[in-house]
Amino acid sequence: MVSRKTIEETVPHNDIKESNIVYTCPEHGKETYFKIKQLERSPKMREYVYVWFKDKKQSEKMWVRITNGSRLKGQGLLDNEPQRLKHLKLRDIVKFKTDVEGITWGR
Repeated sequence: MVSRKTIEETVPHNDIKESNIVYTCPEHGKETYFKIKQLERSPKMREYVYVWFKDKKQSEKMWVRITNGSRLKGQGLLDNEPQRLKHLKLRDIVKFKTDVEGITWGR
């Protein structure tokens, strides 16, 4: 179970050096993703979408600041420092699309 404090700590904090990373096991990854994704409903998060990026063997979920489109489909600036997916960098322009299950996938 993920606490409210843990979820709040995943909001983009680029000016804060403290860790705001949440690690989950594969069994609970989707559950944790949707709990954190609920933060999109907050008025201060209206410009953001929580995006799930996958590589061949790893995945990482990060906040993207929307620059074009909507939370369903668009592009934006990566607003977290990637920890696992080293081909991505803070402020990279990424594209995303939300599937029928409600998961927003990055590419």
